[in-house]
Amino acid sequence: MSHRTVSKLPAALAALLLSACGSGAGKASLPTAGPEGRAVRVAKPATRMETGLARATGMVRAKEEAVLSARASGQIKRVLVEVGDRVRTGAPLVEMDPVNARIGLENAQAAERLAVANLGVADREVARSKMLFEAQSLPEAGYDRVKTGRDVAAAQLDQARAALAGAKQMVADTIIAAPFAGVVTAKFHNAGDTVTLMPVTPIVTVTDVDHLEVRLAAPESIESFVRAGQVIEGVLTPSGQRFQAKVRMKGSVVDPQSRTIEVLADVLKGPGPAIRPGSLANVDFGGFGEKDGLYLQAGAVRTDARGAHVLVAAGGKAELRAVQVAPLNPGTVLVKGGLAPDALVILDPGALQPGDAVVPIAAEGAK
Repeated sequence: MSHRTVSKLPAALAALLLSACGSGAGKASLPTAGPEGRAVRVAKPATRMETGLARATGMVRAKEEAVLSARASGQIKRVLVEVGDRVRTGAPLVEMDPVNARIGLENAQAAERLAVANLGVADREVARSKMLFEAQSLPEAGYDRVKTGRDVAAAQLDQARAALAGAKQMVADTIIAAPFAGVVTAKFHNAGDTVTLMPVTPIVTVTDVDHLEVRLAAPESIESFVRAGQVIEGVLTPSGQRFQAKVRMKGSVVDPQSRTIEVLADVLKGPGPAIRPGSLANVDFGGFGEKDGLYLQAGAVRTDARGAHVLVAAGGKAELRAVQVAPLNPGTVLVKGGLAPDALVILDPGALQPGDAVVPIAAEGAK
């Protein structure tokens, strides 16, 4: 090191100290941007909803599933199926002990025969009494009593026949049959177990695995993209299997807690493995932005007491734009007004202020 260089160090150090003291700054400050301004990532608002932005999550479920139980308390005689068995409509699944039901049927048949006999006696009595009444050998009051007796016998026969029909149904109910075609997905009891009507004891479950639907909780903000009859794309989680479904119903009420609407969509049959009920699914409604509004990354929007606003790069400086937005999902907002489609929106404004010099750099993937 030369003597000339060494001599300059104290002078430079003194100048630095004088500059610090003369500024009156008590704190160290961050370096300012260069003369060209701060480099910022910018992108124009999207005019089309990209795949995955109008998305809802739900669960695949069978359109029909039945947990079957006995129609009366009793003992299981036989369970005719196992879990995984495919059954057709009306196929017997469980046989209950029929002894008590058959005894009740025999009693009802005997009561019906007795009622038929009593009605026959009453009919003959009415015929005899009519002859006596017409011959003026029986007072009218006596004739009326006989006719009333016949009406009572007829009502008792109707009652006996109704009881007989009920007894026959109880015998039929000892066989628990499949209400629709499907697969036995659960078996809760075996032969010899006693089950009750109250409380209800489940015995087997039948699920229609061939006709599935997706129940979705769609955010209120994407409600306009959901249409009855629309074919939508879905992905199962975590398998990644893709499928299609057709929207059957869009709810008319918004859940006040989750701010979502219920959507039901029928799963369409396609190639690949069978979809299992209970699977979680992400469904994309694939909405488009031809309606009012544009689409932005949520991180570009600032919100304060004055409302929502963004910073745009214009003429080498950051300019403030007040906007009206609605959240679509985490990370995306719908801009309803206040922003031009060709505006260069600063995506990561950070501590940037309006009027600061900026150098816009197109974000990766931005057009």
